[in-house]
Amino acid sequence: MKLSIVIPTYNSSKVIKRALDSIVNQTMQDFEVLVMDGASTDNTGEIVASYNDDRIKFYSEPDKGIYDAMNKGIAKAQGEWLYFIGSDDWLLDNNVLQSVFSLNIDQYDVVYGDVESDLSEKNRGKWTFYTLEYNRCHQAIFYRKNIFDKIGDYTLKYKIGADHDLNLKWFLNPEIKNVFINQKIAHFSTGGFSKEQGDDGFFDDFYSNILHYHFRKLPIGVKINILEKAILRTPNKMCKFVMKFQLFIVRIYKKLFC
Repeated sequence: MKLSIVIPTYNSSKVIKRALDSIVNQTMQDFEVLVMDGASTDNTGEIVASYNDDRIKFYSEPDKGIYDAMNKGIAKAQGEWLYFIGSDDWLLDNNVLQSVFSLNIDQYDVVYGDVESDLSEKNRGKWTFYTLEYNRCHQAIFYRKNIFDKIGDYTLKYKIGADHDLNLKWFLNPEIKNVFINQKIAHFSTGGFSKEQGDDGFFDDFYSNILHYHFRKLPIGVKINILEKAILRTPNKMCKFVMKFQLFIVRIYKKLFC
């Protein structure tokens, strides 16, 4: 099977049909749909069952949130590729999947495009070292399933930022090959859960994790930017002192050699 599409749901009866319609009407039909439901109390399950399509599977049980549901989808997926879409999102047109999988993507582990939304331009287009702080939507990303054996699943530590955390793991891993395609994949509804919640915990860790695991890979301008922001967010006086010293050294290096 080419593709497993994972949809986390909870009381999604008002929106799930639009999402499913955008999938079942695709010209490419080599997929399964895993609706990972968090024990909805509305008729989400009945709407899914009404499609009477063996490729659409509905699993309903209490979960620990969106990313827990997505992790359960990873475990059950049978496809070579994985794609995650929200129940209030939809694929933009009937040829999206066909257009993506007709490209020469066999050499890549992650293929990502763009979404239709009101997101900042910094959250759009090709991801770079200079835009690491601005996530790329999972609604625009296709992941080869086996990369999860290398980078792990979504961490449940972050209620909103787990997809950002996971995307950094593949983007900054030289063993995982990725490619950007200049194509809009889906409509991303920005008024959902992520809009209503915050995730300061993710950014509390973001800068220190980048410095700890990926400092050598970063262009010098990015190193300075990350260090400056890490210093502002670090409560530990010793860590702050060490980072200020690092920042001083990097600035001297830039002045002398760049």
